[in-house]
Amino acid sequence: MNIDEIKDMLEAHGLEYEVQTATAGVRNPMERHTVWVDVPREELHDVVALLVEEAEEFPHFSVISPSDAGDSMVYNYHFTLNYGVFCGEVAVTLRVPAPKEDLWVPTLTDLVPGTEFSEREVIEMTGADVQGLHDKRHLFLTPDFPDGVYPWRRDDTGAKETNKLYEGWKE
Repeated sequence: MNIDEIKDMLEAHGLEYEVQTATAGVRNPMERHTVWVDVPREELHDVVALLVEEAEEFPHFSVISPSDAGDSMVYNYHFTLNYGVFCGEVAVTLRVPAPKEDLWVPTLTDLVPGTEFSEREVIEMTGADVQGLHDKRHLFLTPDFPDGVYPWRRDDTGAKETNKLYEGWKE
């Protein structure tokens, strides 16, 4: 799918998006496109299913990058369409806000199995409930890490003594 086909697909489904275009190269300048799509969490699964169905190649999933936005967390799901196609790759980031008082997102593992590790990471680092995910074991935090402390949050549940935790590791 080229950038125009991606825009047409998003518009046909009523999704709001913005496109950032960067030009690289001097002798043979080439454009690279990044599409940022705002997706309500209730529609995330359907939007990813649309990407899987419409893309010529299976969408390449990179990572979920969360951001603390005060009263909510924003989960950025980073995909690449046309992965590995010289000058044809298009980065697609799905921005999914979730209010902290009801912090959940749906699992995507039935559509893109590679999302499992990022989903498990989001659970332990931000405290989100990934609904439908079967394996919710921790990946990175130690078994004795305090319950209810989420290192990637900036509110009262965030890690307060990160340096002490790190310095204790050295001993």
